[in-house]
Amino acid sequence: MHPPEYHPLAHCAVSATPHQLTIGAHSYPADTIITGNNWQIPVHTLSARWLELVNYYGAGYRVPLAGLVFDTTAELDALGHFLPLIPHLEPIQRQAFRTKLNALLSDVRLQIVLFRARTVIPATLSMRAIIAGQLLLCFWRRPDILAALIASNPQFHLYTDAQSYTRAGGVGGGCYSVEDHRIMLQVERLYEGFFTPTPNVCPLLHELGHMLDGTAMRMQKTTVCRGELPGMTANELADFVAGKRTEYHCYQAWYHGRPPSDGRMPLGHPYVFQTDGEFLAGYWEMFWRNPHTMATVSPQLFAAWCTYTGNDPRQFIAADYTGYVRGNREFYQSGERPWPSAIQFHVAM
Repeated sequence: MHPPEYHPLAHCAVSATPHQLTIGAHSYPADTIITGNNWQIPVHTLSARWLELVNYYGAGYRVPLAGLVFDTTAELDALGHFLPLIPHLEPIQRQAFRTKLNALLSDVRLQIVLFRARTVIPATLSMRAIIAGQLLLCFWRRPDILAALIASNPQFHLYTDAQSYTRAGGVGGGCYSVEDHRIMLQVERLYEGFFTPTPNVCPLLHELGHMLDGTAMRMQKTTVCRGELPGMTANELADFVAGKRTEYHCYQAWYHGRPPSDGRMPLGHPYVFQTDGEFLAGYWEMFWRNPHTMATVSPQLFAAWCTYTGNDPRQFIAADYTGYVRGNREFYQSGERPWPSAIQFHVAM
């Protein structure tokens, strides 16, 4: 029997006893070896680590195999399930990614804190690396923007359970406080989109869109978020506004019951057209989760953000998460009237 390969199993839920590890629908005895790219790990090591973490975190530790492997080995290859850029990097680039990730994790200005009730407890390495790594992925080719974000002292507060999250003032599936420059998430929401081969929902990315808006506000020394990304040049801002305006006008056509003759629909759900901030957050998440569709449906906006980030996510994201796109299309096709929009376009059009 060949040792099970890690990559096809990376998304599977795991549980363990002292004598076996269950990965998805299959259980493996303690002497089984799981193989990755140039690394191996015995099941008994993973089982022991899983039992240790569950004993400490309780139900708050529910991760796919990728999370457990990374929490056990710190192997960058395991982190690739959460950060799809990593498998596409050349060896020298991977080493640079690891070096920059370690620098972020040791930077005191990036505050990643885990709470159980009102008590701060140590966050696992995967919790911290998913957050820091997502920042690094988004701005891999824009270290200036990443530096500006870190200089703004961003806070990420995670909570082991729903009660702790709610008692701390958390609302919805995740939230961002512009006053405190803080994202709040129940920790299971950090992992929830990674239990499928193609990553799906990502509250972290959505709230990061709000945090970037708050970063821009701080850089501009204003008191109001304007639905903008930090550090945009005049040309980048103009391109962003042009793409946003196209989506907005399409949305308004559907709102007034006069959809385009070609049947074109906005990429985003009515929720993201409520404010400039929600537009930024919603489309920021879709840029990284369904880039192929966004490039087709909203090419101006997609191109603007490719220029801004220096990245084209289609180069390392093989398949879109289609749940957002499908759900949004179903809304417009339902005949239900979209909601009024309060988008203001703060910048000159």
